[in-house]
Amino acid sequence: MEPTVRFRVLIDHEVKKLTLKSGMPSTVDELVAAIQEQFAITTEISVQYKDEEFDDFFTLTTTKELKDKDTLKVVYVPQNITLTLVPQESTPDTSIVCSLSESTHSNVSDDTVILSPSPSERQSPWPAVFPIPTFSHNTELALSQGNEIYLRDGTLLTSPSVKADILERLAEAMFCYTAYPNDAQRSAVAQALIEKHPCLKEPGSFNGIYGWQQSLKYKCGNYRTERKALGSPELLINSMKNKMGDDRKPAKNIKKPKRAEVNYLPQHPSGETDSSLENVRLDLIEASKKRDVKSINDMMARTYSWRRMEVVAQSPDVAKFKERWPALFEPFQINEEFQRCAAVPLESVFMSQLDKYTPKLLDLFSAKGGAAGQRIKNLLLELIQDPNTSVVKKRDVTLRCLIEYMGENGQELISDYYGQTESSVHEDLNMRNMQIYVCREPDAVGIRDGHSIKFS
Repeated sequence: MEPTVRFRVLIDHEVKKLTLKSGMPSTVDELVAAIQEQFAITTEISVQYKDEEFDDFFTLTTTKELKDKDTLKVVYVPQNITLTLVPQESTPDTSIVCSLSESTHSNVSDDTVILSPSPSERQSPWPAVFPIPTFSHNTELALSQGNEIYLRDGTLLTSPSVKADILERLAEAMFCYTAYPNDAQRSAVAQALIEKHPCLKEPGSFNGIYGWQQSLKYKCGNYRTERKALGSPELLINSMKNKMGDDRKPAKNIKKPKRAEVNYLPQHPSGETDSSLENVRLDLIEASKKRDVKSINDMMARTYSWRRMEVVAQSPDVAKFKERWPALFEPFQINEEFQRCAAVPLESVFMSQLDKYTPKLLDLFSAKGGAAGQRIKNLLLELIQDPNTSVVKKRDVTLRCLIEYMGENGQELISDYYGQTESSVHEDLNMRNMQIYVCREPDAVGIRDGHSIKFS
């Protein structure tokens, strides 16, 4: 008889246990079939295993890499669709295309689905180098000739019609990133403009771009006026009729996006209204109770503009906001909301930057003196004693040292439950109002927020 093997299996956002009394399967296909049978999975899947050396998941190619109590992850395989193009004079039926798209997405897990943003949302933050757009045909022709003349004899191009078209296109391009560009951003746009078209340098200017900066400032203001007339929510929120009482002054209490906010107050998705999105919000609360992950993801994406209107216009307190949007406080949705707002993936960017600056941070921590420095040195011993420690452990030590370096007490904020059962962890956390917890078996990191305990 083969010895019984057990696996910890991650399916969507759930952790399940798989017991195979017949022993380790000889092939990956047999293991996949056992998982599908045990957990009633009807769609095609692949399996990944967690490698202890790299502390990450890799695609499983042979069961010889597995041992008892390993962690597996189920990944749904997207359905392959073959389209045959047939000459046809009539317009294709869009309802068939829509139903085909819906059926394709229904067979993809939430771990692999990339939620496409609403067309009304901005897709990326302000770029490091601003891309100068293509201007009208006549303007591009004039710039091409002007650049040749400038390189030949240094003559600058001064044409009011060309400048007007350039400012209009630049204001439109800048609005794709932010409605309220600051001085540094306008300067970056002007600098990128004269680098691409040196014939546009401003004669008499100390840097060749000062006049363009000022022209962009006024042009962006005029462009905001045009967009406000077209009903842009992030501009209408600052109109006089939307201000209350003493705030009804043009320059008072202007609501603008913070530095990292890209989609500060986007328009509603096409066909949606305040009332329709409020109905979706009510459906979202019911879906949260049923833990319907796929529906939650879809409805959270649809209601982003409605949620931002509530945040910007009403500034609700956290307790009331959590009551209206309970799904937002799940770890996965926090990452998705940050992606929608800042157009940057929160967790991956944070971890990559943490890894990048870890060597400098460790040098900084090592130089710390006093009582805090002694506590930091005790934490750093874990890395000194094990130079080949995992990336996850190094991140853990770095963040704990950072807490101490900033003058906070890490022991009061973080509780370690290594080697303790999940039931004992819950019992202890129930007596705490706010706590970050770390435990093993199962591996989990989470936050006790006073109302619930969420493992992730």
